[in-house]
Amino acid sequence: MTRALILALLMILPFPAFAGLQTHDIQIDGERRSYTLYVPARVANAPALVIVLHGGGGTGRQIMRNTKKRFNQLAERDGFVVAYPDAIDRIWDFGEGKISNELEHRRNDLKFLTHMVNQIDGRIGLNRARVFATGISRGGQASYFLACKRPGLIRAIAPVAMPLPGFLKDDCRGKGQMPILLINGTIDPIVPYGGGQIRLGRKSRGTVLSTAQTMALFARKNRCGPGRHITSKGAVDMIRAKGCAAPTQLFRVNGGGHTWPGGGGGMKRIVGPVNHDINAADEIWKFFQQVR
Repeated sequence: MTRALILALLMILPFPAFAGLQTHDIQIDGERRSYTLYVPARVANAPALVIVLHGGGGTGRQIMRNTKKRFNQLAERDGFVVAYPDAIDRIWDFGEGKISNELEHRRNDLKFLTHMVNQIDGRIGLNRARVFATGISRGGQASYFLACKRPGLIRAIAPVAMPLPGFLKDDCRGKGQMPILLINGTIDPIVPYGGGQIRLGRKSRGTVLSTAQTMALFARKNRCGPGRHITSKGAVDMIRAKGCAAPTQLFRVNGGGHTWPGGGGGMKRIVGPVNHDINAADEIWKFFQQVR
């Protein structure tokens, strides 16, 4: 079978015929963009899609490894699909904000990620009311970016190690609910839990709201009441706002760093400690499942 025929068949046959890990390309504004897709052996009818967004300097495969492939395991159990998109030069461009404004090579990542969802939907037939986004660090910023710049594309978000960036504040406090689970470490040495400058070494990478300000903004957006329900698992306080039109939750990782709870760690002196009282992937998927 010729390579051309194989490629033609890949374009015609549905993704489930090729279960497992797949790499796919999209041409966006004349540039080749890529993402890794995980399709379980048994896909639910009109499955959910979970988009997992890597941080600055990462790749789709890297965040898959850092989460210990847990989303793939959950997909096998529950029949959803997982997408791990790749940023050009390993950095997402949001069209604004300090890092994006300093990029020499600009690109339209909103267009890329939207086309990726549409391509997957065209092949599998997604439940478009169950497209979710999560990510760590700048990937967490990307989840806010998708939710607030393209209302209706994303049903719920779960940023990790990233309060709301200042440049997205006006977009995110706009009309319409957005379910959110925020997972932040209290001693994150890069992105401050209490807000302010993001710093990697001596270099500033923009500003973020505090974790409390982020949750207050989404509590107003999601029309929450004044009460909170707090439970704990080890060092993690699981805080759920009450009376909300959309689920609004914070997992405060006491003593946690700029890391994915339950996942792999980097250099501790740079990113801080990894919490293992929870597995963030399990908690995120549990959160997404309650969003209907």
